[in-house]
Amino acid sequence: MSSRHDDPSRDPVFGAPLCVPGWQVRLATTADLPAIAALRARAFRGDPAARDLDDFDSDSLHLWVGRTGAGRGADPGLRATLRLRVHRTAEALLSGYAAQFYDLSALARAPGPVVELGRLCRAPDAGGAQPDGDGLRLVWGGVARIVLNSRAARLIGCTSFATTTPATLAPALNLLAARYLGPESLRPAIKAPRVHRLETSPRPLDPAAPGLLPPLLRQYLALGGWVSDHLVIDRDLGTSHVFTCVDIATMPQARKRVLTRLSAGQG
Repeated sequence: MSSRHDDPSRDPVFGAPLCVPGWQVRLATTADLPAIAALRARAFRGDPAARDLDDFDSDSLHLWVGRTGAGRGADPGLRATLRLRVHRTAEALLSGYAAQFYDLSALARAPGPVVELGRLCRAPDAGGAQPDGDGLRLVWGGVARIVLNSRAARLIGCTSFATTTPATLAPALNLLAARYLGPESLRPAIKAPRVHRLETSPRPLDPAAPGLLPPLLRQYLALGGWVSDHLVIDRDLGTSHVFTCVDIATMPQARKRVLTRLSAGQG
């Protein structure tokens, strides 16, 4: 795995590091990638020595999010990471990570660049808990900067549930089917061999269903996102994932303002 640039601050799609008190997000350099690979392996495979690399890494941007050493005992190392690819053509989108699992032919016909996200993970603190929200807000600030600078029309990704048995997710999947399916004109068709279709249920929605959605998926939906009409069973990672898309033009204006401020290191 290698980064796109040894001096990523010169990449016009991101530019100089984005800093807030105590935190920094920037594009990774080649020297950062072993730490990124180890963090991903621990997060997705439970073993920092495992291999969590693929052919998409060498042609992707990688966010490096870390503390800047503010305060006694602060860890200046890697705290979170995210892989991004900017697809400027239909051909690029159809050769991306999500296109391995979903038929994106309809989406590829829509105009405008697409930013694809993947492998978002963060490190636990010394006590084993997840860090506070500052690092994760900075991840979204970095994403917003790339979306703005690339003039992306959409943000896409595969959002995972930590199970290969979708039947256990019935309340959450009923909610997605009832309220968050994407438009038929853009929705991915089935491509993967093992899928679970989302179908509306005649039963009332479970009030606890929103809390059963993965945090990342809740964030996508809060941005106005929509999902595919099926899950893909990923035996390799032991998960089930749903295709998720955010159309930038229809994103709630309040959310746009927040992300724009974050992209500039404000708020």
